[in-house]
Amino acid sequence: MAAGYSPEAAAAIVRIDATMQRMRRSISKREFVADVLREMDAGIDLQLLDVMGAVSHWHPENLEDAGREVTVGTVAERLHIDPSRASRLVSELVDKGYIRRVASQTDSRRIVLEATEKGWAFGEEFRRRKGGMLGRALKCWTEDELVTFDRLLDRYSHWGKEGLKPTPPPDAGEA
Repeated sequence: MAAGYSPEAAAAIVRIDATMQRMRRSISKREFVADVLREMDAGIDLQLLDVMGAVSHWHPENLEDAGREVTVGTVAERLHIDPSRASRLVSELVDKGYIRRVASQTDSRRIVLEATEKGWAFGEEFRRRKGGMLGRALKCWTEDELVTFDRLLDRYSHWGKEGLKPTPPPDAGEA
């Protein structure tokens, strides 16, 4: 199974894989986030939350271009959805008062999107509640366990595709 590892380490690898499978299922359903949204009862679903995040640069992967003006095309690009779908979702958030369309500061012919005060307040409350739920889930962990888990989870998440490539079979001449 896990060549080169002790039996205890090999068993840990099997358990890690099982845990990752369980986490993938939960993450793909976005159960935790959906619970927070239901608790808030603000009329925002997962798709609209994603659009708000794309407009407001909430997601770390969007921070590198935080100064970039956001258009419907930007939303479609960030969420990997069709521009017409992005446009419909943006319109829904505009109607609900969470984002607004404004003239671009660099090209007045372009329309860009920005969060309203209501949108920013929603984002802050969402992050506060999500952090609170996560904090309650981890309340029995020691500070050392939290710091160690954070470091190891971050390290694990960055190992990249190289770690997933199959190991080539040993050369027949090396046997």
